[in-house]
Amino acid sequence: MNYTIKDKYSNVADYDHQGALPLKSLSSAKSAVGTLTIYKEVVDIDMTEFIKERHKIVHYGLSRYNLEEVEKKLKEQKNFLEFSFLYDRINRNRIPLSDLIISANHSPQRYYSEIQNRVNTLEQIAKQRGLKPLFMTLTLGSEYHHSKTTKKGNLVPNPKYNGTTPKEAVKALTKMFAKLRQDRALKELYKEQRIYFRVNEPHKDGTPHTHILMFVPADRVERVKTAFKRLFDGRGNDIQDDIKGSTAYIMKYINKTLPLSKKEKLSEKEKYLNAWYSKNRVVRFNSSKTLAPLGIYRLLHKKYSMFALTKLINENHFKIYVTLDTNKVMEIIDEWGDMVYARNDSFNVQLMGSNLKNYSQTNESALGVAV
Repeated sequence: MNYTIKDKYSNVADYDHQGALPLKSLSSAKSAVGTLTIYKEVVDIDMTEFIKERHKIVHYGLSRYNLEEVEKKLKEQKNFLEFSFLYDRINRNRIPLSDLIISANHSPQRYYSEIQNRVNTLEQIAKQRGLKPLFMTLTLGSEYHHSKTTKKGNLVPNPKYNGTTPKEAVKALTKMFAKLRQDRALKELYKEQRIYFRVNEPHKDGTPHTHILMFVPADRVERVKTAFKRLFDGRGNDIQDDIKGSTAYIMKYINKTLPLSKKEKLSEKEKYLNAWYSKNRVVRFNSSKTLAPLGIYRLLHKKYSMFALTKLINENHFKIYVTLDTNKVMEIIDEWGDMVYARNDSFNVQLMGSNLKNYSQTNESALGVAV
């Protein structure tokens, strides 16, 4: 028995007696297939352009994809902190971790206040010791730069680039600064006579450079300047001693690296700047071990100023008892035998999606918990 094939797009007359499409219909079918192929090619081209655009470098060596990646991560961290809390088993109080954390991204105002406090205290100690300020800028050679700047201010690929990441570049800057600290001009001084605060910041292409505010004795200023100029190329490295208002001088760079501390709505460039630190895991600030340890200060900040606590610790007015295995601070006793801090085990942390568990001293230090 012979059957005739029919569909909604054709009539019986369109087929021959064997149920096959005629030549004219075959030609139409080929045209349809060709159209589908062209459509796929257009989609492939569009997707390629879309991917290229997302991975195109925008600011500080980061692409839009990098920015989205960092913002997603920070959003997840924010949700974690808002829905996790410190729980007092005795009073049955719950305090969100977001109210306690000290962070450049999640509590920028508190973080900024603490940084300003550290810089102010450093300058106060320097004045007390009769030290004079020096301001330095250290940069890396051309081979550390992913891109170079043309005369018109545009960034183009740098053929000399050695593949160093921003995090590795910060380590290279640290080694540069170590060369100066190991020079006799500074090495001959006591550690109390050479104190500093350092700010890491990216160039336009994302390669870091560093600014350092250092205090040294007045009679050592010229020797340090001479050593600096001997050790480092003058085409990107600079040292100044004619500084009025040293704190304001360094705070200018601190303010730049902490845009969230001044406003909630950032410009596009500020968003990329903020993301650069998170993406590359670069620490914004470092300082000499002049001030009281932050872990101790955050436990005692309601009782002592940074300056007072630094003085008391340097003069050995405290006995600090810690656990041997975790270095967790258990008790702090002053010179008269009074307890100024005792760890309270009635506090637990309820982490989002987990059971109650004891909080470690590392986390207490980060949160600034004084219980």
